[in-house]
Amino acid sequence: MGLSLESIRAGFPVLEHTAYLDTATTGPFHRRIHAAAIRCFDQRLNGGLDMPGYKEWVRLTDEARSDIASVINARPEEIAYTKNASEGMNIAAHILPLTPGDNVIVPDLSFPSNSYVFMNLQKKGVEVKWARSSGGVVPFDEISRLVDGRTRAISVCHVEFASGFTHNLEMIGALCREKNIYFHVDCTQSIMALRIDVRAANIDMMSAAVYKWPCCPLGVGFFFCSERILEGLAPESAVGWFGMTDRWDMPQPPSDIPLSKTAGRFETGSPNFAGVFAMTEAARIYEELGPQFIEERILHLNAYLADRLLSAGVEVVGPFEEGNRSGILYARFPNEAETAEALRKNKVQVNTGHGKARIATHYFNTEEDIDRLVEALK
Repeated sequence: MGLSLESIRAGFPVLEHTAYLDTATTGPFHRRIHAAAIRCFDQRLNGGLDMPGYKEWVRLTDEARSDIASVINARPEEIAYTKNASEGMNIAAHILPLTPGDNVIVPDLSFPSNSYVFMNLQKKGVEVKWARSSGGVVPFDEISRLVDGRTRAISVCHVEFASGFTHNLEMIGALCREKNIYFHVDCTQSIMALRIDVRAANIDMMSAAVYKWPCCPLGVGFFFCSERILEGLAPESAVGWFGMTDRWDMPQPPSDIPLSKTAGRFETGSPNFAGVFAMTEAARIYEELGPQFIEERILHLNAYLADRLLSAGVEVVGPFEEGNRSGILYARFPNEAETAEALRKNKVQVNTGHGKARIATHYFNTEEDIDRLVEALK
């Protein structure tokens, strides 16, 4: 890593006054990420944006695909920019070659968008088969049990937002490859937190928003589509000039739709440039600190949090087996309103609701943050 924890924390101004344990809702801005986005706005504020300037931004965003791809062991040609993870999920659902009678397996704990995009295909005769959870866990055996001769895809959230359970992507990916099934992953609650290798896990498509663990603005994300399957897949519901082979070739009228041979074919128009520049800076910070350091730090703090809460007599969801843990831990609080007020008074930020608190540990947190949380609860 090469940096002290103090210097890492100095990049996040919110930590000067708050024990921020709410990254699973929204990550706080890092100074460098904030600056990368603001430079984009400042340029337009002070100088406007002419066509040469616009083309330079396009060039920089195309180059940035390498930074994003490196985070997941992908290739730049496999990365498309999106507004959010839901956009990526919709792309995945609509490019899959599904026919009436086919089915897609989805865990019942999935974030709603991962469910809705496939439920939306029911009107075309596609069946959604729910992998049932128990105690916040979705067993691999439950997923594999549902596979039959008409299963065409499995779509999971790497980390389930409703419990913090982490799927073993390599096991699911191996099953999909063996059965010739498409594998889609929503990595919004794990990207730049837990290590992801799309090659090792045989992931075909992946959707991500980056306003949580990467600590970027809302309104930007990416969609990964493996070159292994890309050639035969084309946008079904939306195309635009930005997804063409040569964006600057604009015949009037055009005679065909020359889609890019890369995942860029799924982009319709100008991306959120400020968001892409911020996401690029987040990827660079992630590589500088080291994926292994970040993952180990997050999981260490998650385990420390679970131990402290259990010792204080607080009921927690799980804790799960070591390979299924994430940066998210749910705790149950019967006196929700009083708990939330106590945490606010002590400047501890978590997500409370429905008698539970979702607590998130990130690499910038400390054991003292967790101690502060527990003392506030006492």
